[in-house]
Order: sequence, then structure tokens, then C-alpha cells
Amino acid sequence: MGMTVSERLNTPGVENLRQAAVLEFTAEVFESDQFRSLEVLTSDQHQLFIVNRNDRTLTVLSIDPTMNVTKETLLTDRIISMKEYFQDYSLVDNTPPKKLEVVFPEGRVVVIEPGLTLTQEKSYLDPDIQNQMNEDFELLINALKSTVIL
Repeated sequence: MGMTVSERLNTPGVENLRQAAVLEFTAEVFESDQFRSLEVLTSDQHQLFIVNRNDRTLTVLSIDPTMNVTKETLLTDRIISMKEYFQDYSLVDNTPPKKLEVVFPEGRVVVIEPGLTLTQEKSYLDPDIQNQMNEDFELLINALKSTVIL
């Protein structure tokens, strides 16, 4: 079993993302089935994507290198389209998506690409952590799909 998002965000350099999430949502964000979360770490921003299945929202918490925190909450029932991108997709291996593109009204596009984390944080090269991130990503996608009103 891999590390939970909560455990992964306890490492120095990323723990601020965990603190921001707990301040915004309380620790329940990592413990409740109501929420699905996924971190994406890049050199210029650390982001936590949180789907609240009850409120039908996607919240993006971002922290830049100067520790500025931004929060954006988007209503998932206003999603226009979702595209999952796969690389070398195989039905046999059940290849996970590589990234997700979500389009909201007025052309607002949110791209979620967890693979970027591997270049930023070397501990994520561990196969167990990679597998857990892939699973978290699929759970986030499923949570988004279950909140969209068609």
C-alpha cells in the first residue's frame, strides 16, 4: 500500500500545502470519503486539487515559492467537458490517465497533470507512491464524474 496524500504532504517543502488544506477544510479533507484530493508539485507552484462530492465543487489550493496561497473553488455542475489523456493506453494493463483537462464556462480550462510531481519531488519516484498517486488521480476523476450534473 502506498502513502496517503496526508502522509505525502508531511514532508518538508510540501507540508505548507497540507496546512493550507487543513486550515481551509479541517483535517477531514484527508479522512472523509466526501473529499478526494490529489497533489501536483511543480517548481513554480504546489497545488492540491480537492473534489467535494457533497457540495459538487473542485477546489484548487496553490502555493508559490514565496508562500503566497491562492484558492479557487469551481462548481462541478458547470463543467462543459472533461478529457482524459492516456499514454500508450492498454486495456490489459489498465493504463491510468496521464492528465485531465476540465473545461468550465467562459473557456476556463483546468489541467491536472500529476506526473509533473515526479520531476519536482524525487521521493515520488518510488513505485508504491507512484501507484498510489495514479489511484488517487483515478479516484479524483471518478469523484468529478459523480458530481457533474448532465
